[in-house]
Amino acid sequence: MKSAPFDVRIAVSLVGLVVLVSSAFAQGLFPARAHKEYRSTSAASYVAIVQKNGQVNIDLTSGDPVFTNVYPMVWLDGEEKAAALPISGKQTARQEVNDRLGKGQGMAMSFKTCEWTHNTYPTEPFITVQVAYTNTGKKPVRVKALMPWCTGDKGNGGFALGPGTSECLVLDNGRTFPGDATPPGMTRGAASSMWNLMALNTRNGRSLVAGFLTNDRAYTRIRFENPTTDEKFGEFFKNFTAECVYDPPVELKPGERLMSEVLYLSIAEKDPFDALERFARHLAAVNNVTGKRPFLPHGWDSWNTEYRSDINEARVMENLDFVDANLKRYGWNHFAIDDGWQDARGDWEANPERFPKGMKAVADAIHARGMTAGIWIAPFTVDVDSTLAKEHPEWLALPNALGREVVNENERILDVTAPGALDYVRQLASKIGNEWGFDALMEADYVYQLLLAEKYHDTSLTRIEVFRKGMQALREGMGEDKFIMSFAPLPVSGTLANGLRLGNDCAPIWRKDPDKWPWGCVETMTTAARRYYFTPSLWAPDLDCAYFGHDATRARWDVADKPKLTRDQTLAWLTGEVMSGGTVLIGDRFSGLAPDEVAVLRRLLPTMGRARPVDLFRSETPQIWSMPIHSDVGDWSLVALFNWDETSEKTVAVSFAELGLDPEAYFTVYGFWEEQYYGAAQKQLEVNVPPGGVRLLSLRRFENHPMFLSTNRHFSQGATDFRSLEWNAAARTLQGVFEGVANTDYALRILIPDPYKAETISVSTGNATTQMEKNVLRIDLHCDTDGPVDWRLRF
Repeated sequence: MKSAPFDVRIAVSLVGLVVLVSSAFAQGLFPARAHKEYRSTSAASYVAIVQKNGQVNIDLTSGDPVFTNVYPMVWLDGEEKAAALPISGKQTARQEVNDRLGKGQGMAMSFKTCEWTHNTYPTEPFITVQVAYTNTGKKPVRVKALMPWCTGDKGNGGFALGPGTSECLVLDNGRTFPGDATPPGMTRGAASSMWNLMALNTRNGRSLVAGFLTNDRAYTRIRFENPTTDEKFGEFFKNFTAECVYDPPVELKPGERLMSEVLYLSIAEKDPFDALERFARHLAAVNNVTGKRPFLPHGWDSWNTEYRSDINEARVMENLDFVDANLKRYGWNHFAIDDGWQDARGDWEANPERFPKGMKAVADAIHARGMTAGIWIAPFTVDVDSTLAKEHPEWLALPNALGREVVNENERILDVTAPGALDYVRQLASKIGNEWGFDALMEADYVYQLLLAEKYHDTSLTRIEVFRKGMQALREGMGEDKFIMSFAPLPVSGTLANGLRLGNDCAPIWRKDPDKWPWGCVETMTTAARRYYFTPSLWAPDLDCAYFGHDATRARWDVADKPKLTRDQTLAWLTGEVMSGGTVLIGDRFSGLAPDEVAVLRRLLPTMGRARPVDLFRSETPQIWSMPIHSDVGDWSLVALFNWDETSEKTVAVSFAELGLDPEAYFTVYGFWEEQYYGAAQKQLEVNVPPGGVRLLSLRRFENHPMFLSTNRHFSQGATDFRSLEWNAAARTLQGVFEGVANTDYALRILIPDPYKAETISVSTGNATTQMEKNVLRIDLHCDTDGPVDWRLRF
């Protein structure tokens, strides 16, 4: 079961934050660059300058300003607006830094109620910042927000990326509390984003990645606004704020101290893709996320199929038998049970009518076929008529105003702060993972509802802290060797789960109706491209299901009036899934797949990591996805060229330079799905792509002798199965070894440039047939059993 559409605007209790913080900013101009400098630290690309008044400037080494007159702020409960914290340059001290981001130098300022630290790393393009507020009064205070990096209120100041700043391109990461199910935005000018954003000046290539590396207690947000042009200093935004919002406000007794989350600012990256990927790596490092996963659970989502929640033991076994016989040996080795298996939400026991043998028997049956087993739960949602609700009413919380828009009337939120409730979550996960033997939660759904209770038993915790407690209990119960797929809020869930849903539910449609749920392929791939950088450092993305679009599936989604998916559209959808580096899920009934559909699925797994959408900053939905391949038999590039327009063919052009290839070299170009050799190209490609289609191309550096082009076994075209590949110039032979899959037909393509001609061929399995297609030799052979296959061509 997939989470209901969640596109609710900002929580009522937090609505005032934007307006009140904004009203705190004065209207100042960018100041002259004659700093009243007191201390400074330098990195390779920028200088951080502490002025005598304590405010900080960040200049590029060229002298161009990025941030001017920066200071921290605090917003106390009961106050109408945020206030600047007291700072003084004379109260600064240098300190050595040696943390998970590297070695560097810090500048620490401690003055009255404020401790403000910023760390620079000499060889790196980024700075990290934190601020702490101490209650020096005699009465408790409540902190609504801490802002470690602000401009615009105390005198002059602002944020700039040079000429063109006011029209900078901004990639955001969602804009609402507590999460966002709409595609991440790509806008120009002023911006507001949850968690992190990137601003790119498309005129000069300067960029800023701003985001929080921790989200332990607060919702975090980055905003900049009020663009201004000064005759002398050019364009800048007067107001920039990095906010940590505490919901509810954190109470500090006299003498107590509250530390903000860790802010990351990448000041001067040369490449915006490197900047985004670096942020994700550091987000992973600070949160001790290794990027290693027990496995990737590719397979089925029964809830998306015609069954929806009408699942039972017979249907599970029917589809399990089909996968075992037809797809398991091609990498489809995970089988998950979605919504409908349970008695009720809250009573996570097998429904005796649907699964009379219990869920351990189901997991055992899956394991007996050599596959891993997954199961769906909504761990923090409880039906009011469930046994759990009747036995522990003290564990249940009503939803708040925002929650009432997404939580069903007959459901309550499990308050994990109530005595005994957290142990229940831990024991539930342990039962599923250890007693029943399931290898994955596919998925821990609706978890964001834990953020939406009207109140919690433990009133000292923020909503983010409550959420982290619940997710941590799931992880502890399942164990580190199990896979957990979960949901928003992304930067919080993503430090505790192995995989995350990136967006909304998908139906078997190419694109969704405006302002309606569910999504189609285009919306899903837009989100995947715009959040590509989180993979593989943090989590494996779940793009929901791809479809062939059977009539029964279309009826289940009530989209019979929509155009059927074409084969090209399905291939584009599946190509996007496998090149996103996450799970690959099918929304049609496995046992209803046609032979040609099974043949497509046999060529998709394993995945090979994450592709880079090279036109991310110039296309509404990026259409050029590049994935370098490094394998035992050489290096080459995969390039997927998409046409998101379902009405007409399109010519897609891409330069070799933006693919990271030598523009002066020649590369062979082979189309995987259409099985076509396009020839050798230099400098750039221009390829016609069918409506709503894709061209998945392999690019290998041309060699003036017989060379391997492709195999039809796997979309990587040789990376997963080839163990050796060698051209022997003296013997005039080309030979290779690949791992064959039993009962599988193979087709290899060999380019034979003039004046070479194939004389003999030998293979270690059965007989091979050959056919020349212009200067490309096609070799067809069949593998009866699993194992290595040797082949040799003599010229």
